[in-house]
Amino acid sequence: MDKAEIIRLTVEACKEYDQKQRIKNIKSRHDRRLRNTRLLLKHYNYFNTHVDNVIYSVGQISAIDALDEIDGENSEMYIKSIKKSASLTHVVMSHVKAMLEIYESFALRKGESEQRKLRVLKAFYFENTRMYDIAINENIVERTCTRDLGDALNTLSALIFGIDSVHEMVE
Repeated sequence: MDKAEIIRLTVEACKEYDQKQRIKNIKSRHDRRLRNTRLLLKHYNYFNTHVDNVIYSVGQISAIDALDEIDGENSEMYIKSIKKSASLTHVVMSHVKAMLEIYESFALRKGESEQRKLRVLKAFYFENTRMYDIAINENIVERTCTRDLGDALNTLSALIFGIDSVHEMVE
């Protein structure tokens, strides 16, 4: 084997390795986004309660001033953390609510199959209904129910995370 052949084989091996790594990274990002979508839905009611009940002031005493008194020098970091958490939660939950509404309108236009997927998703995450019970209510087998939930999560994840998710689903 001459030097040129070794270089060509090395380049091919590197390209193949890079392609495998790229596919692995895309799958990992897609899996992370699906996991995050599941977590957002699982804790949806808690997050909304948090957003709806964040208290910044009571009368003339602001929550920030009250927290200032708690821990001296660490209170500023603590307060910033609470403000940031409340703001981020509000933004994310507003986005998730909007994407759920878009998914609902999409399901209405798409037909019964997509509407069933949405019902399965809502029953599982928002009503805490067991998969077995959802399957009975929908008059389908549990496996179909599980597949519907996965399809609904993929669609909702694409809506929540945008165009990158669509590219990942295609590849």
